Amino acid sequence: MIIKLGKAAPDFSILDWQEKEFTLSSYRGQKNIFLVFNRGFV
Repeated sequence: MIIKLGKAAPDFSILDWQEKEFTLSSYRGQKNIFLVFNRGFV
């Protein structure tokens, strides 16, 4: 998926490392959101 600069990212929900749900739209209106996706080792 390509997202153009200045456009809103599509909404999504994932579980964080504590298994709490994170939804991107819940941060709408804040200036900057920085997300890091890394692969965990199990």
